[in-house]
Amino acid sequence: MEDSILEPLDLYHTRLKSLHHENASKYFDELVKKSGISVAENRETIKVYDAKNKKLGHIKRTLRKYQMIKTGLILGSILFIILGIIAIYTGVKKQIPLYLGILFLCISFALAIIGFILIKKKINPVCKNIEAKRLSLEEELQNLLDKAWSQMAALNALFDWNMPAEIITRTTPLIQLDPYFDAKKLQYLKEKYHFAENDKENISTIFVQSGSILGNPFLLCRTYKQLWINKTYTGTLTIHWTEQVRGSDGKTQTVHRSEILHASIIKPAPNYDYETYLVYGNDAAPNLNFYRYPSEANGKSEKAIAKMVSSGVKKLDRLAREAVEKNQNYTRLNSDEFEVLFGGENRDNEVEFRLLFTPLAQKNEVKLIKSQVPYGDDFYFEKAKNLNYIKSNHSQTQDYYADPNQFIGFSVDQMKEKFVQFNDKYFQSLFFDFMPLLSIPLYQQHKPKEYIYKEEYRSNITSFEHEALANSFDCDLLKNPASATDSILKATFEKKNKTVDLVKIRANSFKATERIEFIPVFGGDGRVHSVPVPWIEYEPIYQDTWMEVKAQNGSRPQFNHISQTEAFQKFMTNSQRKTAILFERGLMAALLKEQTANVDLNDVSPFFEESEKEKINSRKN
Repeated sequence: MEDSILEPLDLYHTRLKSLHHENASKYFDELVKKSGISVAENRETIKVYDAKNKKLGHIKRTLRKYQMIKTGLILGSILFIILGIIAIYTGVKKQIPLYLGILFLCISFALAIIGFILIKKKINPVCKNIEAKRLSLEEELQNLLDKAWSQMAALNALFDWNMPAEIITRTTPLIQLDPYFDAKKLQYLKEKYHFAENDKENISTIFVQSGSILGNPFLLCRTYKQLWINKTYTGTLTIHWTEQVRGSDGKTQTVHRSEILHASIIKPAPNYDYETYLVYGNDAAPNLNFYRYPSEANGKSEKAIAKMVSSGVKKLDRLAREAVEKNQNYTRLNSDEFEVLFGGENRDNEVEFRLLFTPLAQKNEVKLIKSQVPYGDDFYFEKAKNLNYIKSNHSQTQDYYADPNQFIGFSVDQMKEKFVQFNDKYFQSLFFDFMPLLSIPLYQQHKPKEYIYKEEYRSNITSFEHEALANSFDCDLLKNPASATDSILKATFEKKNKTVDLVKIRANSFKATERIEFIPVFGGDGRVHSVPVPWIEYEPIYQDTWMEVKAQNGSRPQFNHISQTEAFQKFMTNSQRKTAILFERGLMAALLKEQTANVDLNDVSPFFEESEKEKINSRKN
């Protein structure tokens, strides 16, 4: 494993991809065994359910067919009656012989009566019978569905946070994922790598996953960002006027004219977007800075890429000449392919750049960039001294949150398929974010020096996790009622009470006020008119909410069990907003009625301890 990681792309395709798939499958099987459910019974239930569901589909199609026949007979009967009336009317008016009108009327009414009789005697009973079968079958299906859910209840209760992380650790111990981002690691990143906290008011952390690669720390972050855009508003005004014009006969006449005048204005408006990126700390090449963005190699053949490289070499030659003339710090590497495809010509330290990108590292990066499967060259790579930032297009839509509720279901086979597919995609996306870093052997060889952690930290949990937890609550609990936009949640640590953090969550948003601006526009009548343009003015507003956060050893199954107990519900009723408490990834958060509310999440620990005792006693029994 240690030797193979020197070529991470090959390692993924030849070993890790299939190994992770196998590990995810085994992990699910272990959950099934632990739950004690009967796979055979569930499969039999689902087999019967699918058969009856297929039968229900056939019944519904048959019912629709007879309903269409019934509709056709009704419309046909009505048409015959109308034709009969028309026939007798034309007979009375002497347009056709009266006896023919009477004859056609009798035939038409007879056919209409036959149609209605068929509906009443034949179609309606058949439809009624089919409808009864449909209702009966739907009831059977609901009972089978309830039975299947009951069969899967024990398994559904076992799905927990951080399961993808556990499976990844089995696949490759190279990557270690933390349960949550704690204050120790944040302090480590800040002091050793000069990592800065997210203090920007327009950016909120909605998810963070910390970990390490061979001891070197990383953060996978997803943020929600508010930016300003220019929005164009338009308005119209219809004007009317008269003109005196001379006609072809030489006479003057009055002509009425009209014109629609158009006007537009540009005003600022808030816009929101997500961003996912990876931050990696490593002491190798500590003075180097550069930035690269995706090349245009994606989707191109080897021949097209070679042509692109050939064209890019001319640009590099020019840069090299200019660097010599201006005494700048840029020297071409031997590999034109790497220089063109990877880029990084904006580097500011040639010695460290070459130290980092050895021939093997260059080879790995080029191979990654030229690979078309699964993502190709879709990554941005920025090195800012000891910190490396990776942003990929594929990670922007990847679900790293991994809410365990998405895995629950009523069919063990469908659940396993969904579980394994999710973990395959999760590992693939994450590993390919690491790939540009793993492609550099020096990063794997460089182990961080021992760091002495403090015994006491200002807060128990990081502001990143504070904001991520706040973003997990229903946004209506936090936003200002007058808000017309999304909210950016910012956390401010207030104080620490033993293992509990008291945090202020400020929801920044905007209220919208309708305005009208009049824009002068020259009309065809030779006058200037004020065209009204309605627009929206966005004014910043906020609302503060107090939240308690605690790292709580426990699991999702434990919390689900505890939350149903009478004692816990009484605790919640006395101290919290209704439903304003959550537990995820080993962290518990609760929204307070007010800053000085009589609540202490330290009081929650005994509930978990009691639950653990119950579990141990049940095993003994």
